[in-house]
Amino acid sequence: MPHVFEVADRIHVHRMGMRAAVLNPKKISMADTVSVMTGALRPEDLSAEMLDH
Repeated sequence: MPHVFEVADRIHVHRMGMRAAVLNPKKISMADTVSVMTGALRPEDLSAEMLDH
């Protein structure tokens, strides 16, 4: 996962076959990204700068 954060300009997170969020890896931690992936953190609870619309 650290390599993804080094090279990606955005991270698309899908859950249950639907896009949950598009994240900005420069503005969000790996821990928060994993939380969104697992459903422990809802994308709507993130600040707008963490999201990449």
